[in-house]
Amino acid sequence: MSIDDPTRVFAPADLDYPPVVPVEPKRHVCPVNGLELSYLVWGDAAKPPIVLVHGGKDHGRMWDWTVADMIDEWCVIVPDLRGHGDSGRAPGGGYEGEYFISDFAGLMAHLEREGFALPMPLIGHSLGGNIVLNYAAIYPDKVTRLIALEGLGASEKHYTEFMEKSPAERYRSWIDRRLKQDAIDQRRFDSPEEMVSRMAGVHKNLDETQARHLALHAARHYPDAMGGGWGWKHDPLTGIWPSPRMTAPAEYSRIYAEITCPVLLMRGEDSWASDPEKDGRIEAFRDARLINYDKAGHWLHHDRFDAFIRDVKTFLAQ
Repeated sequence: MSIDDPTRVFAPADLDYPPVVPVEPKRHVCPVNGLELSYLVWGDAAKPPIVLVHGGKDHGRMWDWTVADMIDEWCVIVPDLRGHGDSGRAPGGGYEGEYFISDFAGLMAHLEREGFALPMPLIGHSLGGNIVLNYAAIYPDKVTRLIALEGLGASEKHYTEFMEKSPAERYRSWIDRRLKQDAIDQRRFDSPEEMVSRMAGVHKNLDETQARHLALHAARHYPDAMGGGWGWKHDPLTGIWPSPRMTAPAEYSRIYAEITCPVLLMRGEDSWASDPEKDGRIEAFRDARLINYDKAGHWLHHDRFDAFIRDVKTFLAQ
């Protein structure tokens, strides 16, 4: 399905929704790996570029508060990952990590052809953090500074628990979940307001404005020919995780050792993600430091935005 299909692109402005960022972005398309990736460009293209990458089952507009604080100094580029937001879906659900990394490398090459100067800084959350960390290891000359919000991959404890299951059990579980998801329709809602309530109910740390913004930008309207109603933009198959394979922490250590730029790791103290200083994963980096945020979960950039954006600006200015 093309990203120009009106069932994929829904403007919250249609509901008289006040924007977080006072200026509208320019939407672009990057063809890569047989898909159309949507990305937004905010601010003056003559200013230094920076790319912000969202996490799994999310969308690029989750960064709007960050964008609003950065466009005076930066040209901010915000992609939607494959199967997310307004980007194309992968037929059959190709959402393993290597596909996202390949897509991102293609996007960065596309941006360079479009005149954006590399190297540049990158910021990623969760899945997006893992993508930018891998990209910086593969192409260290393309990145000046990197901020990763809980994107380190599996801890030793998580990996050990995963590997205790037999290969057959891991594959069976993954296949069963895929087939089950393939056999049911994506959840439908009667209205965007119902989706706002769902977002607020699941993510209780969000305030009313955050929940509304995130839900409305994730909303997709289905015409009657497709069953009608409203649903989330992300492909349901993006949630089929983990795959039968998992990258070992030791392998991630080899990857992160290839990163040459300064790295800032961020973590919410109330998150499920383990502390990389306590579990030793930070030792793989040549130049990295960690900030733990109290009263913050996995979405620390929403839970503690003022502290988050202050630390981002300080790190990028160094």
